[in-house]
Amino acid sequence: MNNRALDSEFQGEGSISPVLRKPVFRFCAPVVGALVMLGGCSNPDEAQADASATTDTPRQTAFRIRSDFDAALNADTGWAAGLNQPAVAQADQQFRLRFEVEGAADTNSGQQFQLQYRRNKGSWEPLTAEDHPYPIKEVALDFSSEPATAPSETWSLLQGAESALSWQQEGDEGFLRVVALESPVLAVADYDTHWEAVESKFGMRLPPSSRAGIVFGYKDEDNHYRVDLAAGGAISIVRRGRGQESLVAKHEVGVKADQWFELAVVRDRTEVVIEYEWDPYIEGLSFSEDLGESIPESRAALYVPAGSTAELQFVEVEGETHSPGTSIVSNPEFDYGDKTEDILPGSTAPFTGGAGIDYAETTPSWSAAGGHSEWEFPVVIRYFYDGPSMNEKGDTFEYRMVDVNGNPLQAEHNPLVTLDVPERHLGGVFVETPVRVGPWQASNGDLYFLQEPAETDNFMMSVKSTDGGQTWREVDGANRPQTGDLEGVAQTHVGDTIHTLHQTSDHVFYHVFRTSDHPSAPDTWAVTDERLASPTEPPVQVADLAVRSDGSVVGVYGNLEKILFRIRSPQGQWSGETVIDADVEPNLSGPVIVRGEGDTVHLAYTGIDGTAWYRQILPNGDLTARKQLASGLGTTVQDSGGILPLVYLPESDSVSIIYRLDNGELWERRADGEGELSDAVQVTSRAVVMNAADAEQVGADAIGYGSSVHVLFIEEDTGRIFHTLRENDSWSEPKLEIDGVNALWVRGNVVSKDNEDTVYGYVYDAGSMGGSGMNKYAEVPLPAH
Repeated sequence: MNNRALDSEFQGEGSISPVLRKPVFRFCAPVVGALVMLGGCSNPDEAQADASATTDTPRQTAFRIRSDFDAALNADTGWAAGLNQPAVAQADQQFRLRFEVEGAADTNSGQQFQLQYRRNKGSWEPLTAEDHPYPIKEVALDFSSEPATAPSETWSLLQGAESALSWQQEGDEGFLRVVALESPVLAVADYDTHWEAVESKFGMRLPPSSRAGIVFGYKDEDNHYRVDLAAGGAISIVRRGRGQESLVAKHEVGVKADQWFELAVVRDRTEVVIEYEWDPYIEGLSFSEDLGESIPESRAALYVPAGSTAELQFVEVEGETHSPGTSIVSNPEFDYGDKTEDILPGSTAPFTGGAGIDYAETTPSWSAAGGHSEWEFPVVIRYFYDGPSMNEKGDTFEYRMVDVNGNPLQAEHNPLVTLDVPERHLGGVFVETPVRVGPWQASNGDLYFLQEPAETDNFMMSVKSTDGGQTWREVDGANRPQTGDLEGVAQTHVGDTIHTLHQTSDHVFYHVFRTSDHPSAPDTWAVTDERLASPTEPPVQVADLAVRSDGSVVGVYGNLEKILFRIRSPQGQWSGETVIDADVEPNLSGPVIVRGEGDTVHLAYTGIDGTAWYRQILPNGDLTARKQLASGLGTTVQDSGGILPLVYLPESDSVSIIYRLDNGELWERRADGEGELSDAVQVTSRAVVMNAADAEQVGADAIGYGSSVHVLFIEEDTGRIFHTLRENDSWSEPKLEIDGVNALWVRGNVVSKDNEDTVYGYVYDAGSMGGSGMNKYAEVPLPAH
């Protein structure tokens, strides 16, 4: 959706800065007195076309498909095929479509265009704008540093004077102060987007006795809604209609005074959700109200009543994202509306315009005047996408240009793209904060890995490879678990069964999948969404499990302050929970466990004070005394998962415990069967990444093979993946395995090949920024032992 700029006396970008990517918004000509966002933002010097009033019938005269996604907008290079020729595109790899459009000679009226597509000659559908690999729709006003322009150039003032806004410095950080003296202030954030905004979030601080309101659903000054906050008091939802105010809801939460907090307003048709967060370790409070009417889209705005002061660190605006099978994406080489040049040789008419279309569904307006134009769209075709669904290798995608009413342009040829899926490509999304999630190998050689289909559709998928990791697809998708929010996930593989423990924000679930070598129900989910606990939400969702020889399952997970465990009997009954270190400091997180000899379960975990600890869960369920493994692991929530998956070595009945220090180094201690700890040994002096994509976890993996331990780790500064191993009590010099990607996660296992070789088979995220489509399979040969 192209949104019109807010009506105001002020224009310009001010101090608006993007979040995670370059801006995806443009400013439109203001119309005094309106706050509501309307469709059809065009270039500032061009009028919005009325498509229904024109008789213009433009036609597409040529196209070309560009494989070099990073080429300059008007470079005549990087083409995938010749003029008007079909091409092949790789799944989850962006490409670009360039169209030449010729207008009718008898009209000067403006035209805007969109794209449609059809898969495998099916029905035509609109091509929407959804980014890849990270599907973000977000813009932000950031006041942490001094703006280049006056605050009044970043805001449109509908009430109050410019002097009410001032930028202030406090230590190394800055903020915007809004002071309403004798009259109130209504300040509207100056930004524009090519998508519909559904959430606005304010980083705020209120002095004692001050009040402020976040305005939403704005029609005019006498008709809108507000979320009012009173320092030390309530959060209220107020409806203003025909100039009169009425209270919709009031929540006595004790809004923090003289303390920074975040207040988010989320619009969902007739419902508004309010999220108030004041503590970095918890989510805060959330409540919703059905307002009984559709809530119009409007700009984020701040209201400060007379006699009050409000201070702002930032304002963020977000839209709802999706991951369709194919979509228009953003491109780093050009902005929306950047002018094209005449580089396609299809039309002989004069060249009169055109533009690059960055992360938008509709082009700027173009006045044909008997000439021709060129338009370039960045596009992606996904392997797994919302549904969950998948595109197959060999699928065809045809694209065409249409006007804003959906009428197709005349064309002799449309771009046709055939999909190829690269070898060892899984696509999908790494589950957040995983322990072990595969790849697991069945006795017949089939491989399994747990992942999500898309960042915006986070179901649990078991994907399978029958050809040694070359190709992957989901199995038993119709019966997959229905619980999403895959933030703390662990698996273990026993015989023909994969067991999964999964902690969400609210609950802990257990799932079981049967592999292809199961005698009666191969490749099927056996247990899904079995809830075993509903603890107070922890700062980080964490889980791990071990299956004992009698079929009982030990599951460990977190709550707000500690970690806990329960035991599932062979008959399927879960025991009561045991809180670990219940009455002693510090708060705990990051548990990892592994079964050892005699069904002893080895347990390691982290403390919020930067410590690491070790205990054993004995076969009778008792805990041994805790022992400190290390200190200096880091003291933030993001450091919670500082210990790698544990490695049990049966030959020596010992456990390798590898952890990351705050300086990035990996170190190892070993525990024998009696729980005695060895001295610490450095694994690598290279700094290893931590919390690469909101995972609160070290970017490294470890496995055991014979008497040796193998580690894959992601280098902090480069995102490269290295391999090192320990033999004869010393660690090898790390060897580079994966270069040229900003890797985020890595998890692997011992895999046997058809030629009797053995490898460290692993799946890594090749730079999705926390999004989707970048999971890939790779191998490290293992020496004979």
